[in-house]
Amino acid sequence: MSLSFDPSSDFVQAVDGLEPVTLLRRGASATALGTAIAHALRRVATTHEAAPSDGRVTASDVTWHLSVAELPDAPRLGDVLRDARGVRWVVLEVVQATLGSRWQCTSRSLAVAHGLNDTISILQAAYPKGAGGAMDPVWQPWRTGIWARIQPLAAETGLAQSSRETLARCLVLVEEPLELDHRHRVRGPDGTLYRVLRTTQAERIGELPSIEVEVVP
Repeated sequence: MSLSFDPSSDFVQAVDGLEPVTLLRRGASATALGTAIAHALRRVATTHEAAPSDGRVTASDVTWHLSVAELPDAPRLGDVLRDARGVRWVVLEVVQATLGSRWQCTSRSLAVAHGLNDTISILQAAYPKGAGGAMDPVWQPWRTGIWARIQPLAAETGLAQSSRETLARCLVLVEEPLELDHRHRVRGPDGTLYRVLRTTQAERIGELPSIEVEVVP
């Protein structure tokens, strides 16, 4: 009598504690749907200090196991696994394990590693016509609940509406790439509105995209 063993189906059918995740390819748009994976196994997270910071900056690492049957194309370094709570895990290492039936992915939460403790909203301008035909922007919510950290930069004194005022500039670190321009505003957790000056995308794994902004007077 011959025995037939299929490790790919065995993973999905025999392992408890599986959960759904979504794979987002590195560089994909923030609104991309990604690839849904119904059965992922999360190993216990390990937390350690990512930089000398008196324990304030830590890295949370998780090993995910993904079935090749559900994801034939291997995850790549820098891809993101988003769990059911919306936490994003950047893939740092990929190993094909268990007779080639599983992708074993060491991943890190950059939101934890870089101390993203605030949530911001992105507003987008809409231009309904006024009674006189003028096009005045109305700022409407576009994205909400984005994990971020707002770091003050040097303040500048500028001339606005014939009065001198201080324009406070900040660098906003975010955990995901955002395609922003002059049509967008950033709203901080305290309600402060910021004008978008420029965005910088992460070039390496472990780095975060950033938005340079200034306070709207």
